[in-house]
Amino acid sequence: MFVYLAVTVLVAVFGIVYEHYSFGVYSNWMIYAFAFPLILGFVPALLYATVWHQSIVPMLSRKMWHAGIAVWTVGSLFTGVITIYGPGSVWSFGYAVAGAALLAAAIFFNIAGSDGARKSR
Repeated sequence: MFVYLAVTVLVAVFGIVYEHYSFGVYSNWMIYAFAFPLILGFVPALLYATVWHQSIVPMLSRKMWHAGIAVWTVGSLFTGVITIYGPGSVWSFGYAVAGAALLAAAIFFNIAGSDGARKSR
């Protein structure tokens, strides 16, 4: 939970500094890149720890979820850089698709892992 909070702050500070030195040109992708680790990382971890009282998530699901958030965060920063200094890139779409696939796989493996744990008891 605290790692995602730290990542959120670091990405926000990076975005602020990058925007400051971009000579008045800005990108919403760069400004709001901090939202991915905040909304998809910190908030679910906080809910798991306080409201749902669950700490056991299958390892594969957890790793894929972390990777999906990382891909979307880096993709948002990449898209922000390209938007500020160039016309665009087809690779931005690839980040979105890869991140969505990782997050969907994480949800699938979380459901499959929890069902498997119930059946084995």
